[in-house]
Amino acid sequence: MRTFLRIAAAAALLAVAAPAAAQYTFLSPDQQPPPLRLEGWRNTVRVNVGVGLYNSDWYVCAYGWTCAPTSYASWVPFVVGPQFDLHISGPSAISLGLLIGFGTVKSTVVTSTGQVDHSAKVTTYEPTLDYVVLLGTPLSDTAGRLRFGGGLLIGPDTKLGFLGRVGAGVAFFNTNRWGVGLDLVLEGGSMNGSWMGGVQLVASPEFRF
Repeated sequence: MRTFLRIAAAAALLAVAAPAAAQYTFLSPDQQPPPLRLEGWRNTVRVNVGVGLYNSDWYVCAYGWTCAPTSYASWVPFVVGPQFDLHISGPSAISLGLLIGFGTVKSTVVTSTGQVDHSAKVTTYEPTLDYVVLLGTPLSDTAGRLRFGGGLLIGPDTKLGFLGRVGAGVAFFNTNRWGVGLDLVLEGGSMNGSWMGGVQLVASPEFRF
């Protein structure tokens, strides 16, 4: 009976110690163990701040200017907005965000009488929904991410468009609650029946919980 109790006590002790031991790997004597990451630190809140670069013929037509095959417009907005990554399972997350763009549209219209240049200040709103794949492990201090999704673009005079989104990014200080992110996102789609495409480069302070 005493032997059985000793075996049971030893088994219980190993069961308690095993999860803690699993947090570490065998390291060289001069290497520090990695910082522990709480299992609950899966969701991320960030504020994106950056710049975009877009080309479109929508802006040329939006203000009553003459549209022609040789008409084009460029827009380099300052973009800012919140974003929330909701962890699903494993390396997957759903990302909800809102990007607000401020900038001056510069357009050129070529007609039979010559070339005319226009400019106008524009503000846009873009609610976004992305599927995010996390690269690396929770113990990686620097981790990558890929995103695939779309955005509803709301322009002046409540004109609407849809943009597909694909991007890549990196999270620094990934093992801490506070970190920094950097993302490059390509966008392309239709705005008020006209093609629109561009790229965003944003940096973001991040809070993980």
